[in-house]
Amino acid sequence: MSQAACPGCGQDASEPCEFIDVAEQHKLYAPGNPEMQQGLTAAATETASSYQMLKCLHCGLEFCDPLVAPSAAWYQLTYRALDLYSSDRWEFHEVLRHVPKGSDVFEFGCGSGSFLMHCRNHGVSASGMDFSEDGVNSCRAKGLAARQLDLNEDAHVSDKDRFPQMAAFHFLEHLDRPATLFKQAASRALPSAHLWVSVPSDRRSTRRFGVTDFLDQPPHHVTRWTPEAFREIGKQQGWRLVETIYEPMTIRTALWCISVNFPSYRKWKAEGRFRHSFVEQAYRAFALPAALIQRLTSERHLTDFAMLAHFVFDIH
Repeated sequence: MSQAACPGCGQDASEPCEFIDVAEQHKLYAPGNPEMQQGLTAAATETASSYQMLKCLHCGLEFCDPLVAPSAAWYQLTYRALDLYSSDRWEFHEVLRHVPKGSDVFEFGCGSGSFLMHCRNHGVSASGMDFSEDGVNSCRAKGLAARQLDLNEDAHVSDKDRFPQMAAFHFLEHLDRPATLFKQAASRALPSAHLWVSVPSDRRSTRRFGVTDFLDQPPHHVTRWTPEAFREIGKQQGWRLVETIYEPMTIRTALWCISVNFPSYRKWKAEGRFRHSFVEQAYRAFALPAALIQRLTSERHLTDFAMLAHFVFDIH
């Protein structure tokens, strides 16, 4: 049992669950491009050459040891190697469904401004911050209000910088000091403000079936969240967790995810039996009843990619 303190609840009881060798992992980031792999590894090893993932026995949060995020240079190379910016997300629409038109929203980690643009189209005033100078410049080029800000610095917040609604989409899992997001949000919160935080779902298929996802590992993601971890870290800064909303998964996608994770499917694939597509299609048709039964029973909680935590500020 490890004694590393959980960054979510602060408890010091955790157990190891995964080991990551950074150089080996970067082969997946840029297959066939040794130069890019070497550049990524060189940038990452300024922080760490390997990580141990730990799971908190109190709140279920998974976090890496050492808990240190990679440098801006590593992120710059990563986003050059992989197209990871999304112009549209399920959670954008879910949040805007709850935000009244004419409201004012502030986004942490606004990137190139996809959500800010959705707000503008929805009739909602929005502004944001990001670590990336390139992201901030991209927002400004689109006429969006964005600024560069370091969450770890104490912010001097004026009354005009306080908001009734704030959001952070796929931002928290990159922070090695995740409490700073909730602290910064509290400093900008109007009474009874709402905070929306999305991260990869703890019920997504890779988590449910134990499939390795290199983008859900450090250095890219340094934490993996649960509703209980949300509840614990939020209340430390005055944020009450109201609900956790999961991105729905269509029945077709669910049945596909379940069937390709059957042990027999994995075995046949490893043996190369699916070289012809009709063999794989026949397997899935045969496996469909079993997959449907699992979807209705043991895998009824399986979700799509994201989960969204909704907090309300309880300090007035």
